Amino acid sequence: MGKLFLSSTITLGVLFSFVFLIVILALLVLDAVSLGTAVSLTVAFNILMWLAGPWFTDLINRWFYKVRFMSANEFAAAHPAVDAIIVDIAKEYKFKHPKIGIIPDNNPTAFTYGSGRYNARLILTDGIFHFLNDEEARAVVAHEMGHIVHRDFIVMMIASTLIQILYEIYAWLIRIRSNSKDNKFAQYAKLIAIASYILYLIGVYLLLYLSRTREYLADTFSAKRVQPHHLADALIKIAYGIVTTDDSDASKRLLQSTRHLGISDVKNAKYVGAISYITHSDQSMVAEALLFDKVNPWAKLIELNSTHPLTGKRISHLQTLAQEKGSPFPLDVEAALARHSIDHGRLRTDFTVGLFILSLPWIAGITSLFFLPLAAVPAAVGLALLVQIWYKFPTAKPEETTILDEMRNPYASPLRGKPIALDGLVIGRGMPGYVFGEDMMYQDKTGLIFLDFTHVFGFLGNIFFALKKVKGLMNVPSRAYGWFYRGMGSHVSLKSLATQTESIKSHPVLWSLALPIILIGLSLFLFISAA
Repeated sequence: MGKLFLSSTITLGVLFSFVFLIVILALLVLDAVSLGTAVSLTVAFNILMWLAGPWFTDLINRWFYKVRFMSANEFAAAHPAVDAIIVDIAKEYKFKHPKIGIIPDNNPTAFTYGSGRYNARLILTDGIFHFLNDEEARAVVAHEMGHIVHRDFIVMMIASTLIQILYEIYAWLIRIRSNSKDNKFAQYAKLIAIASYILYLIGVYLLLYLSRTREYLADTFSAKRVQPHHLADALIKIAYGIVTTDDSDASKRLLQSTRHLGISDVKNAKYVGAISYITHSDQSMVAEALLFDKVNPWAKLIELNSTHPLTGKRISHLQTLAQEKGSPFPLDVEAALARHSIDHGRLRTDFTVGLFILSLPWIAGITSLFFLPLAAVPAAVGLALLVQIWYKFPTAKPEETTILDEMRNPYASPLRGKPIALDGLVIGRGMPGYVFGEDMMYQDKTGLIFLDFTHVFGFLGNIFFALKKVKGLMNVPSRAYGWFYRGMGSHVSLKSLATQTESIKSHPVLWSLALPIILIGLSLFLFISAA
């Protein structure tokens, strides 16, 4: 836990140093009163929102999500085992029982908010008690109480304010216009503005890193009070619940609006829930499917945009804590790692090549600016995109496989597709209830996956396919050919779908070619015009 606190402190320190540097530079070239006023207003507004935010959020939760707040006695009577851990933690850290809210929604999630320990709210959905047993619910509540104990509301408010100040300085300085008298002054202001914006962008990712660190701290707090495997099991069951629960508009809003607050990131949770569904919650299989999060270098890159650590990493962290306590941990990621004999050299090579291919259009564009005529720059970018397409859509013979086998493959990539063939059937639309959605959910004997369909006539063709074809393909045995990709989630970019009576073609490569062809054509036009 000490390392995690140190990481949080260092991150806040770096953000403070960013702001201090930019403020000092700005004060040298700008009217300090104007800048000071802007910064003061930003700080004052954030403090006001921090203090008044809990009551405002209460109103939103009552209005949109029908939350019902319960007294401590009411909650203790309804869920005595779960309430006991709240009482114990509140007593140990000398703050009052948090205000408890229950949202009538079967999607399992939990979150906290407040200005500090003294007025914290703990919100749980009905789904927590539907999908989790008492020990697992206690582990989730202990995690949320960890956020309260660590005063994460304050930590994240301070960090967010620092990020906003950086942007405020950028926005102020970039508007300064030069004239004959103060041209040098304006140039300095622009340079500081650019520096401020660069630090703002870096700060956004540091803020996400800080959020992930606070999640690890809350996991550690929970694991010290309950068996770590109970929280690990809860994370898997919560993900399973999110995948299997029918979504209403209110449910979707709830999961999206509380994405940064909830016990897990809904995007990652849906992917983990699919794994749990696929493996029928077989813990050894779940552990193997989570290896991607732990060992694949792409996972580190994917995680940069996430408010929560990837679930595989959280499970691995909890397993380490369990080993330190000498307690059991059935969801054994380390044993799964040993069974797979991971080739780390292959992972590093695949990632390095993939990262180069991903960056190639930028490399080609910037390099061509220095060495080629300006008219050739679009063509250089277009040719790089063609190489990228060749890499993304290999032409090898599709491999006969299953969804589970692909999910257990730690070498999968979000960029280089693997040609596969699946036997199963379409069971629904990619976005349930959305009649204009052309994408589909596909199920084989081991599980289900998202099929990404692209019509030859693009957007209009996709609408026609969604309205006229998708329903007729449902629950009909079929064979799907396409490219498997794995990132935060997983999907198949569909090439074709064949039933006994018809064959549907998808054209992802064709539409990927559109932009590079346009760019190459633009260069040809520019050269011909200049001739």
